[in-house]
Amino acid sequence: MAEPTDTDKKKPRIPITRSTWLYIGSIVILVIVVVTFVGAPVITSTVGGRSLVFGSYDGEDIVYKPGNFFARQYEVVAQSLRDAGNGANLELQIRLAWREAFNRAVLHKAVLHTASDAGMVVSESKVDKMIAQDPRFLVNGRFDADAYRNTGNQERFSMRNFHRENAKFDQVVQDSLTGTQFSSAERDFVAAMTGPQRSFDVVRFPFSEFPEAQIELFVNENRDLFTRLDLAVVTLAEREEADRIRGDAMTPGNPFSNLARTYSRDLYADQDGEMGEVFGYELQQELTNPSDLDVLLALKEGDISEPVETTSGWSFYQAMSNPVVPAADNSQSTKNSGILTEARSYMQIYEQGRIQDFVRAEAEQFAAVARTDGLEARAAQVRRKVLSTGFFPINYGNLQFFGQIQSSDIPDLSDAAYRDSFFQAAFTLVADEISDPILLRQSAVVLKLRGESPAPEESREFIADYYEAIARQFYSQGIETAFIKEDLLKDNFNQAFTRYVMGN
Repeated sequence: MAEPTDTDKKKPRIPITRSTWLYIGSIVILVIVVVTFVGAPVITSTVGGRSLVFGSYDGEDIVYKPGNFFARQYEVVAQSLRDAGNGANLELQIRLAWREAFNRAVLHKAVLHTASDAGMVVSESKVDKMIAQDPRFLVNGRFDADAYRNTGNQERFSMRNFHRENAKFDQVVQDSLTGTQFSSAERDFVAAMTGPQRSFDVVRFPFSEFPEAQIELFVNENRDLFTRLDLAVVTLAEREEADRIRGDAMTPGNPFSNLARTYSRDLYADQDGEMGEVFGYELQQELTNPSDLDVLLALKEGDISEPVETTSGWSFYQAMSNPVVPAADNSQSTKNSGILTEARSYMQIYEQGRIQDFVRAEAEQFAAVARTDGLEARAAQVRRKVLSTGFFPINYGNLQFFGQIQSSDIPDLSDAAYRDSFFQAAFTLVADEISDPILLRQSAVVLKLRGESPAPEESREFIADYYEAIARQFYSQGIETAFIKEDLLKDNFNQAFTRYVMGN
């Protein structure tokens, strides 16, 4: 925990109330639990052991109370965090432990729901066997009947119910994972997906090379967006209030800065309403009606605008200076002004389609000539590198069990693994054929087949030998999705965590 600063030490003392003591006690206990993760779960001491509701599933509350599934899962997760010893933020570790325990409790509830719908029952003899293996009643590795009999009736009832639910949960999950049969044909089919593998020559056209001349053209077509304005603003909740305060601003003797500090409800109020220098497009993003930008662009130094509706309410502006409009030509002053850098960033976010269209057209021209002159010759003519990939199969999603699509020379090649168009183009090419441009996340690429090889025998054998284990791993990862129906879940975790754990 950080040492208090001088500023912190000078803050007025907070009255110590009952809720304050509860909060302090909660934090102290949280610190102890994070450091040691031993003893009772954290909130038992602060709430007297009563049940705490964190949500519900199909109308049935998901509660935390000492000894139930939720509480035990918290202990398990907390212990694993202690063992990891990653030194993460205290509150973050606590939140992670509680959230994971809640998620497990939700899955537990959903699986029990499935078991109940199926009419699953657990015999009392099965419960007896599970209790006989409970570590609380084992002495020198043997069940101690006296220790069990000395347990209170209520606790024994809760314990038997706990083990009964666990038996149902384990059986449903086990049936889901082990009950699925995998045919040899399925195994062989998946093993065959490791090949054939292909390698390609690649010429890349990065979007970052979008020419400055095109950016200048865009700026000249959209000069309002890149006009620089120096404004102050006052923002009110209602139009009527904005009209009234603006009337005060128009009256001599009422400085705009005073009105901003007194009435404005935006983040500029504490700095006399002054926004500093902004571009037109930044202002436009705040305006409910984008055409209101014209109102602000028309302001001269000292002018005050009519109120316009913004994302923060109703705002009126005062021009601190005249707007600075970009030059209408490709002059050196325009280049030195930083507008082109600003415009490039803007286009990469809001005009990406225009960049992609330009780069695609350039790549299409390259491919058309390369089909006559050859890929290497055309690349040399336009001073572009011919890069190459390793061998990989059709592996949508870059699954780790097959050869993956990646290259240190082509930073966005891995993105191709999530595009059908890439695989369709790449694996239909014949020898010496040059592809049409393929758009990736940061570039367009033109491909030429370098070579093809069958799947490595060791890859096929690995998939064939371990297919059931691999498939069950995927099944286990999908269990949560399979059982939990989102429309039945009411998740109040954040509110409950803040109230019960953090003590607010």
